Amino acid sequence: MIEALSQHIFNAREKLLIEPQTASRGAVRRWSRQALDLLWRGFGFWSALTLLMCLWMFVGHHFPLVSGVLAVSALLACMLIAARLDRSGRIVLADVLELLRSHARVLLTLSALITIAGALVWVLLLAKPGVAWWNTLYTDRNSVDVLSADWFVALRQVFVYSAFALGLCYFGLNIPGLTSFFQFLCMTLLGLPYRDAWRLAAAGQIRNLGAMLGVALLFMILPATCALLLPPLVPLLYCFLGALGYVAFREIFLGIGENQPRAAAAALQPTPLSSRA
Repeated sequence: MIEALSQHIFNAREKLLIEPQTASRGAVRRWSRQALDLLWRGFGFWSALTLLMCLWMFVGHHFPLVSGVLAVSALLACMLIAARLDRSGRIVLADVLELLRSHARVLLTLSALITIAGALVWVLLLAKPGVAWWNTLYTDRNSVDVLSADWFVALRQVFVYSAFALGLCYFGLNIPGLTSFFQFLCMTLLGLPYRDAWRLAAAGQIRNLGAMLGVALLFMILPATCALLLPPLVPLLYCFLGALGYVAFREIFLGIGENQPRAAAAALQPTPLSSRA
C-alpha cells in the first residue's frame, strides 16, 4: 500500500494528471471506521496534543482570531498526523515536530487566511447591529473568567470554545472561490500550488457531493453534541475529523480505500517510544 501511495503521489507531482474518483456507497461510514482505527493507533500521544490546543483556545478565547487560527491549525495538523500514522503505523514527538516543521508555512498561511476570511464574513454579513468590528480582535462577550464549581459545567465552559471553532472549520475550509476541504492535503501531500490544489479539491468534492454533505453533517452535529453532553471528548473530535478528512482524500484522490494494515506498518518503523500501535 505504501508503494501504491508513493506512486500515486509521484504521478501527481510529475504529470499533474491525477483525477478525483467517486467514492463507493457507504463512504461516510467506511471513512469513519478507518478514521477511528487511525485514532486508536495514535490515541495517547495524539489526543494529548489536541487537548493542549483546546486548552490554549480556552486561555485565548478573548482573542477570536487567535483561537480561530489555533482551531484550523489543529484540524489541518491532525490530517497530516493521520497520514503519517497510516504510512508508518506509529508516531513519536520527533516525527510530529518534523512533519509540522516541513509544512508549517502552508499550514499557518492557510489557517490565517481562513480565519481572516471568516472574520470578514462575520463583520460584513453576520454581526448583530451595534456589535463593533473589533470584536474579532478582542471581546468580552460570552467570556468565562471564573469556572463553575460544578465540574461538569466547568468542563463545558473549557471546551465549548474549541467545539464551536471545530464546527465552523468545515465552513472555513469551503469558502467559495477561496478554499476547498481537500485543498490543504492537495498542497502538502501532492505538492500542488494553491490554485491548482483548490481546483482539484473542488472537483473531488463535486464528484462526491453526497458523501461530503455527510461529512459536513458530522462537523455540525458532533462538536455541538460533545460540547453539551461529553465535553472531554472534544479534543478527540479534532483527531477523528482530521483523520476522516485524510482517509476521504486518500480514497478520492489516490484510490486507496483501506488503511495500511497495522501490523505491516508497525513492522516498517518499530520504535519503543511510539504511541499506541
